[in-house]
Amino acid sequence: MAYSLRYDIYFYKPLQKMFSRVIPYDYHRQLAEIGVKGVNEKVIELVKQEHPKYVLCLATRYEFLPSTFDMIRKEGSIVIKWFFDDEHRFDDYSKWWVPHLDYCVTHDIEALPKYRALGARVIHAFPCEGIPINRDWSNIEEKYDVSFVGKKPLPGREQYINEIRKRSIPVHVFGDGWGRYLPFEEMIDICRTTKINLHFSRVVGSTRLGLKGRISIVCLAGGFLLAEYVPGIEKYFEIDREIVCFKNVEEMIDKINYYLNHDEERQAIAQAGWKRAINEYTPFHMLSRVFGEIEKGVVVNGKETHPQELKIPRRIRNLSSHYHFQWGKIFLEANHKGLWKDALALSLSYNPFNMGAWYYHVIGFFPPFIRTPLFKLYNAYRAAVKVYMRLRHKLLCWADSIPYLRDVKRNVVRRFS
Repeated sequence: MAYSLRYDIYFYKPLQKMFSRVIPYDYHRQLAEIGVKGVNEKVIELVKQEHPKYVLCLATRYEFLPSTFDMIRKEGSIVIKWFFDDEHRFDDYSKWWVPHLDYCVTHDIEALPKYRALGARVIHAFPCEGIPINRDWSNIEEKYDVSFVGKKPLPGREQYINEIRKRSIPVHVFGDGWGRYLPFEEMIDICRTTKINLHFSRVVGSTRLGLKGRISIVCLAGGFLLAEYVPGIEKYFEIDREIVCFKNVEEMIDKINYYLNHDEERQAIAQAGWKRAINEYTPFHMLSRVFGEIEKGVVVNGKETHPQELKIPRRIRNLSSHYHFQWGKIFLEANHKGLWKDALALSLSYNPFNMGAWYYHVIGFFPPFIRTPLFKLYNAYRAAVKVYMRLRHKLLCWADSIPYLRDVKRNVVRRFS
């Protein structure tokens, strides 16, 4: 199992309860030590030595190569890739891996028919994160009236929080962008000791709403959850009995005020949500359901899958090229022996016209004392490009505000496209 972040809690430990042997491979640490090429070679070597039945990949970028998955499948292992944020990543990331996998797992219900259209075996998993807390419901500790834990720079979140503050309702916010990052254990404690835990369902990089792991985190901790409504949530929790939902600012404010003034009703809902979560929505339950479906599919349909091959467009190849170029850039600037060559070679294999990769590839053959000013020259060039792009964006926005110029721009785009 290749993993990162707190997946030791969400995946590794639950899998240990399900299987006699689970071998973790922390590729995040290894990337900085042996590079992408080294990580992929190490995983293939590990599979050849251990002969696992399943290989579960939780990578979120381009840490693994498609050829690595192909090689693992030839060794007889079943390759499963767990995809996150398919609400906005399916077209640019997830779909291109399908031909190299046996099973895909997604949290996005709407992505299921898209995967199946490509010939993929896909399983939907309700995101179960957090850890079940054994609560004493006769002695409930509450430190905060309202709290929100999560990243600030997502659509609508700051506006919601500002509206709460305008009504003089005390709200505590934590996470990236709010000024205070929380360790995992403290996050769980805040969920447990808050009267009303807010959850906003907007997805990173998208205007869509999605089912997120914060729902189960709050409920497993025994917290009362007031969540932005997302279609399908009623399949997992009974609304107004186990959790409470809102659809707009005014409804959110009304429900905050109501449940702050109705302690017994609020605590009863929190307890019902907690009971539902610890019985159905722990990470162990989630993984048991997923591997239950996989086992059933292997028995009924066999292991082999034959998804259609996809011709990867240049735009998608550029994303992989840029990822490997960034590693090559880091390795060369840190004078990391040899690894920069592998990373830049990978970058150019995806896009032979990546000028940044070529530039750093040439720099690599110069002595270290000559490289430094050349690095600075490239960074100055990139800074100038960013300024140009910002000015270009502003100019195009200005042109769109003038009907005549807007029509000229559309005609030019239509002709050249």
